[in-house]
Amino acid sequence: MIRIAKWRTLVTLLFPLLMGNALHAQDTTSADGLLVAARKAAFDENNYSKAKAYLYKALRLSPDYADIRIFLGRIHTWTKNYDSGRICFQQVLAAKPDYEDANIAYADLEYFSDHYERSLEICRTGLKNNPGSEALMFREAKTLNALSRTEEADRVLQKLLLLNPANKEALDLTKAMREAKQTAKPDSIILVIKEENIVNQDSLSADGLLVLARKAAFDDNNYELAKYRLYKALHISPGYADIKIFLGRIHTWTKSYDSARYYFNGVLKRTPDYEDASVAWIDLEYWNDDYTKALAITEDALKYHPESENLWVRKAKVLNAARRYTEAQVAVDRALRINHNNSEARSLANRIKESSYKNKIGLSYDYVYFDKQFADPWHLASIDYTRTTGIGSVTGRVNFANRFKENGVQYELEAYPRISNTFYSYVSLGFSDNIGVFPNWRGGFSLYANLPKSFEGELGFRYLKFSGDPTWIYTAYLGKYYKSWLFGVRTYLTPSTFTSTVSSSYNASARYYFATADDMIGFNVGYGISPDDRLNSIQLDGSIRLVSYKAGLSFKKKVSRFSVISIDGSWFNQEYRPQEKGNQYQISIGWLRRF
Repeated sequence: MIRIAKWRTLVTLLFPLLMGNALHAQDTTSADGLLVAARKAAFDENNYSKAKAYLYKALRLSPDYADIRIFLGRIHTWTKNYDSGRICFQQVLAAKPDYEDANIAYADLEYFSDHYERSLEICRTGLKNNPGSEALMFREAKTLNALSRTEEADRVLQKLLLLNPANKEALDLTKAMREAKQTAKPDSIILVIKEENIVNQDSLSADGLLVLARKAAFDDNNYELAKYRLYKALHISPGYADIKIFLGRIHTWTKSYDSARYYFNGVLKRTPDYEDASVAWIDLEYWNDDYTKALAITEDALKYHPESENLWVRKAKVLNAARRYTEAQVAVDRALRINHNNSEARSLANRIKESSYKNKIGLSYDYVYFDKQFADPWHLASIDYTRTTGIGSVTGRVNFANRFKENGVQYELEAYPRISNTFYSYVSLGFSDNIGVFPNWRGGFSLYANLPKSFEGELGFRYLKFSGDPTWIYTAYLGKYYKSWLFGVRTYLTPSTFTSTVSSSYNASARYYFATADDMIGFNVGYGISPDDRLNSIQLDGSIRLVSYKAGLSFKKKVSRFSVISIDGSWFNQEYRPQEKGNQYQISIGWLRRF
């Protein structure tokens, strides 16, 4: 047993720690928030391990979210885990062969790892599904040039320039190839030079320096070297927009936001219709949660590119992040009208639609059988309604129970107010005048935090009032996301006003998520009775705390787009009188509908 004074000291120390960590944690409340957090971890903090942890957690929530899997593949590429990167890209393309971004990222992986033939194959496969893709055509030409198949590369470039005579990348590569052919300088054939054979060669072309800057940034995580090479490239070609854009992205990743804006703005002042510059600037503001600015840049870009599905998808993402779901739906619908095969837009449309549904109703039934403790089984039925608001969700619930051959009704109100993007709380209050079937009053408060390294934590209290003195119970929880798993441990501490001691209960749980947060199987084992267990908290009415062990299994399945069923089973071995034990078996079924 723990003395109350010691317990108070422990809570005093832990509570500020949890608060402090939580306030600096990333937003991990949704797949989109996790993707933003992963990008910040990768680009701002240069912490790829942390970024991958966020992405694994995001995939647990939205396993079909292609952008998450593609970004995970890119991180594997940058960290030279090429096989893992290939798996990510192949998984996306197996489900969505026409996903242009996946083809681009996969081709880049093979190109950066010097597998030019494989890169060429991916480009050409991607072009079968996206025959008008300038990005894939340029990569095909670049790879052919790297293979010294310059005539084929030239033909691809001419085809690309027929589609878009202003394509800056194509024009620069064409110019570089012609200069190489005319001068036959070794450093002009920029794309066939092996990085390991380049040692302090300061006379490379602007394109060569751009390639080396990308390698320095992505392969070596050396942003200073990358910036040095880009500055040198700008000295050679001051008007080379792609160099300025990449330099702006590096400033974004290193949190030099004003410098990044300077370069993006400079490109757009000179070439207002340069879509890549707009996209890079939109990404900067989106990742920094400045949705108003990101939206303004998107609107300006759409004036020049009103049929750009890429910009419409970005506009939808920004509006969705800003919780302007109706406008986000309009934007993503426009992208799908432009290209109804756009898999990214289709996936985003589904997420927006699900986010826009703010209501849900739930029904549940619980049956409890005792082999010794009580002669009659217990029955509990519940109906609840939840409304999602701007500050969090609010739930009203009515519980009906039959225990000890008596009927009772309990009324509950719960809410999860959001304090910030990374910090939220839990508040509950319940009342029943059927004392004995339910507590007279029950309540609770908890502070939740999404902690770094995919941890989550909680500190709070619960209040139970039966016919006598109230019972105060304090709780602490720590959870860890690992790939598709969520592991958690929780304790409840109950101080006694009679013995100046603290009794405790413990619980350990594990959940495995299959497709979404609504598709999972869970396991739990524990010691003692939880005040959050509506079926058994009535047994906390008493001054004597007897021994109780438990184990349980839970299953949840999304049976339609907006309907979820759940089945839970548990076993208790409980000391209902000193030295006398009995078994308790419980089964629960539930149904939830969003609308």
